[in-house]
Amino acid sequence: MPDTLRLTLAVPDDGTREPLLADLADLGFDAFEEEPDALVAYAPAPRWDGPAREAVGALLRQRGLTAAAFREEVVPDQDWNARWEASLQPIEAGPFVVAPSWTEVPPDAGGATVLRIDPKMAFGTGYHETTRICLRLLADAVPEAGRVLDVGTGTGVLAIAALRLGAASAVGVDVDPWSVTNGRDNAALNGVADAFDVREGSVETVPETGFDLVIANIISSILDPLLPGLLERAPPSASAILSGLLASERDRFVDRLAGEGFDLVAEAAENEWWGGLWRRAEA
Repeated sequence: MPDTLRLTLAVPDDGTREPLLADLADLGFDAFEEEPDALVAYAPAPRWDGPAREAVGALLRQRGLTAAAFREEVVPDQDWNARWEASLQPIEAGPFVVAPSWTEVPPDAGGATVLRIDPKMAFGTGYHETTRICLRLLADAVPEAGRVLDVGTGTGVLAIAALRLGAASAVGVDVDPWSVTNGRDNAALNGVADAFDVREGSVETVPETGFDLVIANIISSILDPLLPGLLERAPPSASAILSGLLASERDRFVDRLAGEGFDLVAEAAENEWWGGLWRRAEA
């Protein structure tokens, strides 16, 4: 097997990593690690040529960074997938324990609902603060036998969690093809494949309306233009969970949702991240 390129990008954990990760995957990077102040990407060393280097530089410039923001290193061949899998351990979030299929759930998990999530590069392992925020808010938001819409579903973890809490059906959408496959695989792992419809695309792929709960764990620059279409699919009795937001964005989103007829009824924060649960004022 060829040697491996390790690319360390000095990208802060401020919501910009997930789109960058998707772009890097399109360029041939196939494994990632997150550090407090950097994103580390791996690819077979032969893929790292002049055009690839220029493409990464362009991605960084789009985010206001310079070429000095990344460091490249070629390392001898290792089983990077096994190393990455070994780094993923069960995570507790609200009433859930999120655990890859190859790990043992801690015996002290008690009555927590275990979600088996194998990420395969899709966002939503439970390791990110915003995923944990949404899982905590879900505990008081899922209507019995209700319908759920999850925009930017990633691994499908949030829709799967809603189904495990008693929702009757869920639609998950994501613009990344590998998320669609990953979401379906994880639905099967959790025994909810028949109730979880995963589609490639965004809200425009969902002509249905009348969802009892709509969820979006997406950074604000992407969420802003999607929000009207998302809320249009929610009837007067519906709830909404939004995260992927910085704590500094809280007041803006509270005001914006109030303008759409939604009241904030619960919220959660972790580090610099924030999320909220809203219900229509009529409800």
